[in-house]
Amino acid sequence: MDLDELKKSMSTLDDVLAEKSVEAVNFEISTCNTAQKKIMKMYRKGAFSCVIIAVVFLTAWNAGFGNDAFPFAYKLFLGSFLAVAAIWYAYLYFKTKKINIAVSTPMQTMKQVASLRFCALTGEIVLGMVMVVFFTLFLSNLWVVGPYRFWIVITAIVVFIVLLVTVYLPRMIRDFKNLTAME
Repeated sequence: MDLDELKKSMSTLDDVLAEKSVEAVNFEISTCNTAQKKIMKMYRKGAFSCVIIAVVFLTAWNAGFGNDAFPFAYKLFLGSFLAVAAIWYAYLYFKTKKINIAVSTPMQTMKQVASLRFCALTGEIVLGMVMVVFFTLFLSNLWVVGPYRFWIVITAIVVFIVLLVTVYLPRMIRDFKNLTAME
C-alpha cells in the first residue's frame, strides 16, 4: 500500500467516524438487568463453590489425610488452584455488579460489558488449561493405582464436558448477549 492509498483510506475512515447516527441507542433495561443478575448469581455460586472445595482439599492436605490415588501434592495443588479460582470469580462478580445499565451511557456500558467478556473468557481459558494439567497428572497416577477408578473419572469428565457444551455454554452466551439487549 502506497502513501496515496493510505491517505484515501484514512480520509474514508474519517468520513465514516464523523457521521453521527440519528437513532439513539437504548437498552432493554429489564432484559439487561435480568441477564446481569443471572451472571452475578453464576459468579457468586462459582466463588462459593470454589471456596468450599478449596477449604476441604487444603484441610485434607494439612491434616495429612490421603491415599495413593490422590497424593498430598495433588490436594495442595487443587486447593490452591480453587482458592485462586474463587478469587477470580469474586472479581468477576464485583466487576459485573459495577455495571449500571440504567445510569451509564451506552458507550460506557458497552465498554464495561466488553471488558467483562474479555476478563471472563481469559479467566476461563487459564483455569481450563490448569485443569487440563491437573487431570493429566491425576489420571496418569490414577491409571497406575486402579484402572477402574480411571474409567470412572474419565466418564465423569465426559459427562461434565457434554453438559458444559450443551447446557452451560449456550446459557452463558445468551446471558452475555442479553446484557446489552437493544430495544
